[in-house]
Amino acid sequence: MALVRTLNGEGIAKFSDYLAALRKDLTLLPPAEILTDGRYSDPFEPPVVVDDRAFADAYQLGLYLNDAFVSCEDRIISRNHGLWSWLGLFYFNELSKRSDDGARKVLENAVYVLDARFSFRKYYRHAVRTPWLAVKEHGEYAKVLLLMSGRGLRSDIGEQLGAYQDLFANRTVISAAYAMYFDGSSQKPRKGTGTKGAGSPRRLSSVSRQLELTYDLQDCGLEHFLSLLPREFKTWVQRARS
Repeated sequence: MALVRTLNGEGIAKFSDYLAALRKDLTLLPPAEILTDGRYSDPFEPPVVVDDRAFADAYQLGLYLNDAFVSCEDRIISRNHGLWSWLGLFYFNELSKRSDDGARKVLENAVYVLDARFSFRKYYRHAVRTPWLAVKEHGEYAKVLLLMSGRGLRSDIGEQLGAYQDLFANRTVISAAYAMYFDGSSQKPRKGTGTKGAGSPRRLSSVSRQLELTYDLQDCGLEHFLSLLPREFKTWVQRARS
C-alpha cells in the first residue's frame, strides 16, 4: 500500500526520460523511488491510499480507483496531470506487460504520463485515468470501452468512441454500444466488432457525430437512439434489442 502523491515537473521529466531510455533497453526498471522523493513528487490532498497489485482488466482497475478516490471531487482530480502521471508510474509494472524474457512493452508516453495541457485526444489514451473516468461516467456499460478479446491496454471500441469527448461522455451512445457490441455472457466484445465496415464501432462513432447535429442524443434514450441508426446497423440493433 502507498499514500498517493503527485509528480511535479521534475518527476514527470524523470519519468519521461525513463520511458525514452526504456525503448532502447527494455530491461530497465522504473524509477519507483521518485514516487516518494520530495524532489520529484508532492503530497496529495485529501490523503488517499492505493494498493500496488494486479487487476484482472481495466474495468476492475476503474472500479478500484473510483472506490479509492470516492472522497475526492471529480472535476478537480480529472485534469490533475501530476496525480495521473504518479499513478501511471505506480502501476507501471502492471501497465507494461512483461514478455516471457522479462522485457517490457512500452507504448507512447500519453499512456503513462498525462500532459499538463488538456487535450482529450491524448487524455483518453491514459491507461489509468481512462478506466477511472469510464467507470465513473458509465458504470457497467464502461466494459464496452475497456474490455477486449485479446491482450492490450485499449480496445478498438474504446479507440473509436473514446477519442471524442462528446461521445465518451454520452451515456446514450455508450449504453447503445454496450447493448450492440458487448457479450455479457463471455464478458468480451462480440465477434465482428473489430471490423471497419458497415455497422462497426468506427461507423457508430461517425454516425453518432452526424446525429448530434440534429438530435440531443444525451436525452433521446436508448430505444430512440437505436431507431435513428441507419440500416447498416440492423443486425447489431437486433442483438441489442434481444
